[in-house]
Amino acid sequence: MARSKELLPRESLLWIFAAQFVALLPHFARLPLWIVCAWAFAIYWRLEVYRGRRDLPGRLVKLLAITLAVAGLALSYRRWFALEPMVALLAVSFTLKNLELVSRRDAFLSLLLAYFVAATLFVYEQTIPYAFYGVLCALVITAALAAQSGSFSARPRRALGLSAKLLVQAAPLMLLLFIVMPRLGPLWAVPQDASGARTGVSDSMAPGDFTRLSKSDSPVLRISFDGPVPPPEQRYWRGLVYSHFDGRRWSQGFSVDPRQGAEVEWNSRQQRLPEVGPRYRYQVIQEASNAPWLFAMARPLSDTRGVGETADDRLVKKTPVHSRFAYEVRTWPRETLTDAPVLGNAERRRNLQLPATGNARTRAWAAEQRAAGLGAEEISRRLLNFYNRSFVYTLNPPALGADSVDEFLFHSQQGFCEHFAGSYVFAMRAAGVPARVVAGYQGGEWVEQEAYLLVREYDAHAWAEIWVPGRGWQRVDPTAAVSPERIRDGLQSAAEEEFMQDALLPLHRISVFNQLRLQWDMINYRWYRAVISFDSDRQQNLLRRLLGEVSLARLALFVGAAIAAGLAGALLWLWFISRRTRPPVAIRLYQKFCQRMARAGMVRRPGEAPRDFARRVREEKPQLAEVTERITRAFEKAAYCEDPAAEQQLRRLLRRPLTRYRTRKV
Repeated sequence: MARSKELLPRESLLWIFAAQFVALLPHFARLPLWIVCAWAFAIYWRLEVYRGRRDLPGRLVKLLAITLAVAGLALSYRRWFALEPMVALLAVSFTLKNLELVSRRDAFLSLLLAYFVAATLFVYEQTIPYAFYGVLCALVITAALAAQSGSFSARPRRALGLSAKLLVQAAPLMLLLFIVMPRLGPLWAVPQDASGARTGVSDSMAPGDFTRLSKSDSPVLRISFDGPVPPPEQRYWRGLVYSHFDGRRWSQGFSVDPRQGAEVEWNSRQQRLPEVGPRYRYQVIQEASNAPWLFAMARPLSDTRGVGETADDRLVKKTPVHSRFAYEVRTWPRETLTDAPVLGNAERRRNLQLPATGNARTRAWAAEQRAAGLGAEEISRRLLNFYNRSFVYTLNPPALGADSVDEFLFHSQQGFCEHFAGSYVFAMRAAGVPARVVAGYQGGEWVEQEAYLLVREYDAHAWAEIWVPGRGWQRVDPTAAVSPERIRDGLQSAAEEEFMQDALLPLHRISVFNQLRLQWDMINYRWYRAVISFDSDRQQNLLRRLLGEVSLARLALFVGAAIAAGLAGALLWLWFISRRTRPPVAIRLYQKFCQRMARAGMVRRPGEAPRDFARRVREEKPQLAEVTERITRAFEKAAYCEDPAAEQQLRRLLRRPLTRYRTRKV
């Protein structure tokens, strides 16, 4: 068993375990359960060692623990080079290190690991609550480091106070580095687990999918415009195009999904859009979706690095959107373009594809329209009139069977946007008109105070596009034929009775809560624009405003001036504190006595204790020994025992001059 003098004090151990806990707490939901249990068991074992009930594990036990940990990681994660297994590896390192936590060197190593684990928190989230929690982690871990200096430093008030002072003192330097340090991209990238849960619009669509999205009010997009804002009828934020139908589910199909080899133009178009003319300019801040598709209006062009345009008028990102992502977009309304589009044979076949069988009644209706020699726009008009006469827009449509299109069109006639878009495209294809389903979001809530459009999860929408010769792809929204208020005013207005009816508390009906929710979203919006999206372009603009010209000499002068100002402020603060802080009354009275003794020829030496000074006075000036001892006893009671009577006695003794004591013999 390890000797007791080799073991860390109990206070140091508790601080280390507290630092590990706050660093790991946000990851508990992501880590496998066996890692959390193993970490807790290692802490229990180490505390038992401190109490003398168990021994520290030997080499064989440590080797077995390492083997089991590696095997557990291999079984828990399909690939190792990703963020989740690396965070799990750090947590396992905590666990194994706790089994041999003996010296201060081990403690420092464990706390350095805690800093790394706390930093991984910001890879997942950069929101304001996570930022505050990150500060809390730094405070506790730094306090744990301070607690390793000794038992006095391990006291909570002392350790946390010292940690807070260090963090406050480091804040100006952190702000300076945030402004002047070059905003470089990462030297390497650690991919996240692509199999993790996704939010928002999926890569396929079946009846009921968008209905489930309507039950969430989570923010998805925040869009700010540089210039005019499009009217509600044009706020269609397209993200995916579904061209393949298997009889039940719509999907993107081969050569459309960029992950399956679709052609993507990265920051350039083969067919250039006009440099002048009517267009919208806007910035989109998109929440994490763990998918590569982005959202914009039709005919988009983005100059943001890593963003490209597809042939079917979509934006995609080279890597999945694992965290908030901001990108710039320019969009040209289709009706303003004068190019003559051509539909290739492969694209025509892809957008006429239908299963060999199924939905016979819809096929028969489409065949009648085709036999009558009607064009695409006339067939579309008849189908939209059919929707307008007989159908109901609802968030609770009935379930559909195998022939879902027939059952919806000719029996239930109740549906959500995916029912209308899917059935419309099926019928148009059956009539020989190339058509496709487009998925994304429609509308949004305008936030007047910050001038941006807030798009939430329940704004998810599906619509259709048909090919019109000479005009190209044209948007058709069958939902608008049934519920035009959905497009004009949003889902909450169109389905007020059914909207968020499954919520435990109907908070969306309380105006005060809605205002608070908007205020919180505006705070998050400012946070992201000011801090998270502070990229190299924003940094250069800020430095130009501060310096006029960004050069090495001016940067050095700026940094030097900031450091000098900081040091001057610190010195001024220390001087102010020293002048402002007065010692206790007993100490001031005793200092007054020492000044009198110095005039009498007895100077108190630096660092000399009051009792030692009284002893030296007895030896060198016996005539002052009595008063010195009486004053010393009164001072000790007043200063150390906080005795008010002794303080009053000290005052009375000091009222009499020393000359009255010099003639007395001791």
